[in-house]
Amino acid sequence: MKKSLDEVFKKVENISKKLSVKAIEDAISDIKDKFSSNVFYLVVLGQFKRGKSTFTNYILGIDILPTGVVPLTSVITKVQYSIDVWAEVLYEDGRIDNIDIKELDLYCTEKNNPKNIKKVKEIHIGYPFEFVSNDVVIIDTPGIGSVYKHNTDVAYSYINKADAVIFLLSVDPPISELEKEFLSKISESVKKIFFVLNKIDYVSEIELDEIIKFNENIIKEIAKNDNITIYPISAKLALEGKISKDEKAFKKSKAKKLETDLQNFLMTEKEKVLFESYAKNIDRIISMCKTFIESSIKLKQVPLERLQKNINAFEDFIRKVEKNKSEIYLLFKGDMKNILQNFDERAEEYKQYLSMRVSERTKEHYNSISKLSRIDQKRELEKYVEKTIVEEFEIIKMEIEMDIEKQYNVALSNYFSRINEVIDEIKSVADELFGINLEYFKWEDGFTASSKFTYKIGYDVDALEVDPVIFTYFLPKKIAGKIILNGIVNRIHVDIDRNLGRIRYDLLRRIEESFSGFEKDMNLKLQFMFETIKNLLAKTKSDYELDKDSFQKEKALYQELLKNIYELESQLNDIIAKN
Repeated sequence: MKKSLDEVFKKVENISKKLSVKAIEDAISDIKDKFSSNVFYLVVLGQFKRGKSTFTNYILGIDILPTGVVPLTSVITKVQYSIDVWAEVLYEDGRIDNIDIKELDLYCTEKNNPKNIKKVKEIHIGYPFEFVSNDVVIIDTPGIGSVYKHNTDVAYSYINKADAVIFLLSVDPPISELEKEFLSKISESVKKIFFVLNKIDYVSEIELDEIIKFNENIIKEIAKNDNITIYPISAKLALEGKISKDEKAFKKSKAKKLETDLQNFLMTEKEKVLFESYAKNIDRIISMCKTFIESSIKLKQVPLERLQKNINAFEDFIRKVEKNKSEIYLLFKGDMKNILQNFDERAEEYKQYLSMRVSERTKEHYNSISKLSRIDQKRELEKYVEKTIVEEFEIIKMEIEMDIEKQYNVALSNYFSRINEVIDEIKSVADELFGINLEYFKWEDGFTASSKFTYKIGYDVDALEVDPVIFTYFLPKKIAGKIILNGIVNRIHVDIDRNLGRIRYDLLRRIEESFSGFEKDMNLKLQFMFETIKNLLAKTKSDYELDKDSFQKEKALYQELLKNIYELESQLNDIIAKN
């Protein structure tokens, strides 16, 4: 099977050289790098803070990949078997640095390489691990869904390269909406997925059974497969057990079944999966070549005069698209203004409710501290008010954020629908004028910008200002206490009002940043769409500038290449059917 696939791939590669299209050449290069050495990619994927790096360390049997309480991994880390221990950093510009394995955190963490400012492409590690055979490469990926969007992009980019996936979930909390969407994408591309439920040491056995059943039902529905196994483990305990050779800790981690099943799979099914992956990648290249050649042939059949006329018509159309985009954007800005107006209209209601709740609780609390000294009463009340405001705000803040995010999603959905109408028109015009097919793109629900909200509570006393509690010493303690209590209660509405304003500002910033990210992504994809068409048209125009014989030869070459591509497609399907 490998020999047959190699023959098809070689022919596809020869065709791609004649086409000279960068996207196809890059895809060919990726396949050559991976499949020439028969390397199997076992990719660890999941949401951030699910414990992927700890899990990978457990697989390796040594604590070498950085772990922590904040999102860490910012780049791809590949670990392969090697007798010697080594590490190297591959940069986007082609440079390679050999580094000490203890220096990994300088390159693969957000703390030391924020937003990948060092332009690291990948980190490669060699280590003599015993868990899997030496032709398996374990790939640790950044977690999706953290505040760092580039981490999510990197993780998504590795789905198509995976031969098998370890999809890491954890008990805190069970599977999220973001993970469902991610898993749906993985299920489309990867046949073999090991579902691992991490951090089982956080919950009781009864809670664990409930979480497993809950996740199992959801995964079956997403993967469209009833034959699902979830492996509950504690990667932390498994790692500790392996490093310290503590059998008790390892047994408690429940990792043995996963190890056994994973090793059996790698011994008995790996080759089949690898060849299926190889075939799938070749099919992808064939499809790319076919699309390009078919579009080129269609364009070459259009007379030059009409082609130029169509190009001019398309350029006019793009100017119209830009105008439409601007108008749609103004409508969206109007929706955003309405969302904030809705918040402002409810702000007074929030303020009254919160002021009443905090005031009532503060007055009740005063009864328990009325015997303290005046200074201690004031200090205790101020601390209590601060704590109570935060507690009451946290309850209502969640409701406010969910309400605003729901309104934002409705507005963004409407915006996206209007933009998709524009894209439909682009697709239609491109097909009508040039016979070129274009793809849609997806958008992401909700805020992609994280909250930076912090509470600000309390009266800022000037250095020269006298604390009013001093004057209460001339009054009876009971009256003094009421004055202290009333002074603090009367300030509660100021703190409530101030923090509602801070929430409003934070939500406005998140809306603007989230939409800005969406708009940037949309514009890049539309730009890519336009550039693809422009490049294809430019190539066709340059072909027209050839003499008649050369033009006809070029046309005949493309027709011959398309015939070859159809033959290779049929040949590949026969190989897959036989195996």
